[in-house]
Amino acid sequence: MHDTTHHALQRQRRQVIWGLTLIAFGVAYLLQRDDGDAVVRLWQYWPWVLVAFGVNNMLPPTDGRRFVDGLSQVLFGAWFWITIEGWWGLNFGNSWPLLIIVGGLGMVLQPLAHRYFPRHQEERS
Repeated sequence: MHDTTHHALQRQRRQVIWGLTLIAFGVAYLLQRDDGDAVVRLWQYWPWVLVAFGVNNMLPPTDGRRFVDGLSQVLFGAWFWITIEGWWGLNFGNSWPLLIIVGGLGMVLQPLAHRYFPRHQEERS
């Protein structure tokens, strides 16, 4: 697959994800328009936008860097969701070291991912 085709597919998928996100928020606001508190509570779901974009980066066609970046976005969105919800007693103040772990994991996985996604590396050379 040519690099221009790869970028075109990525751009189209990004546009679809943004469109679906806007549709979902618009429908949610429309359904809750009489309840101001419900509209405010909808914003607690914004980490799922990060997860959606991360999954988009992980889907083929992709390369090693985009896959690891997508995985990092998914983990970052999950961290936000978990801390907003307060699961397992985690909050922003006591769980920030998890972000350091995600950063280190990304650095470790980057070279490994390039082994499993060599096709796009070779095309760029």
